[in-house]
Amino acid sequence: MFRVTENHERIIDELVGFTQIANPDEISRGKRRYHLTKDNTRRVMFILDGDFLLKLKGENKVLNILSAPSVVGVTPALDEPPIYLERIDYGKISFIDYESFWRLIFEKDLFNDAMSILSGQYSDLMNYIRLPKGNSHDEVLSLIGRWKTLPPHLKKRFSALYLIEHSSHLSKSSISRVLKELKEKGELELVNGKFI
Repeated sequence: MFRVTENHERIIDELVGFTQIANPDEISRGKRRYHLTKDNTRRVMFILDGDFLLKLKGENKVLNILSAPSVVGVTPALDEPPIYLERIDYGKISFIDYESFWRLIFEKDLFNDAMSILSGQYSDLMNYIRLPKGNSHDEVLSLIGRWKTLPPHLKKRFSALYLIEHSSHLSKSSISRVLKELKEKGELELVNGKFI
């Protein structure tokens, strides 16, 4: 979940002049979604303002919550990336095609920054895949560890139940039971159901 903001800022500062403003590729029940592939062309997205959910296609599960400045979609892949962005409230996002992004990264000597971002995005995906799924208690514990590191403005916005439910396949009742257990044992402190 941790990202090195400076790498994202440097790349955005250097390349924003080569990007185009992105309009939502899909609006579903009022949610604005941005795909990393459009018209068979891969894109790298620059989150310039606001907060976005990084979601897994098909399952629509939340992998991460990204705030500006963020660069998304640098990971090499043979197939279309299995993720998309969903705007939370407000936000400004632009894009550059994947090939141009990497050409400019080499031209402007930003390779180390790009590798740092790529490593972070790969880690997010691996952390999701490696979530313990043996029992609800272990899975909830793992997700608490993951989500309680959110920045304060996002902790105030989302309840622990919402974050865990939308990043797992657990039922609300299973999650609530584990959260209640942890609170009663003094192992978890929530204020109005939110991480502090």
